[in-house]
Amino acid sequence: MTSLATLIVTTVVGGRREQHRWARDALTDAFVAFLEASWAHSDAVRSRSEQSCAELEATLRLYREMRSQLTRLRLLASEDVVKAGEDLLRCQRSVQEAAPGPARETALGEASAQRRAVVDAAKKEMGL
Repeated sequence: MTSLATLIVTTVVGGRREQHRWARDALTDAFVAFLEASWAHSDAVRSRSEQSCAELEATLRLYREMRSQLTRLRLLASEDVVKAGEDLLRCQRSVQEAAPGPARETALGEASAQRRAVVDAAKKEMGL
């Protein structure tokens, strides 16, 4: 009887631990993918010429990737993290729409600052 109780407790506790580990790994993956897409998007826009359709499609693909990863964050993270992510996504949209020159540089700077806010929110979320 004691062995059965021990087995049940071990299974339940082990299952919860495994579920927590899975959620933490999934959250880490979502943070990394979201931030990588953000950096890649900024780099792509920074080097984009005004007329290139291929470059525009690449930036749109990266923006869509950010939106997809933000959906994962909505499922896994707190409201503070989601808000920081949404703010960064809006900044990246401004980067994409800004004309080359000072306006784009300003938008890139704002996106960079907001990216740091996402990193800070991620660290807090993960207890780091």
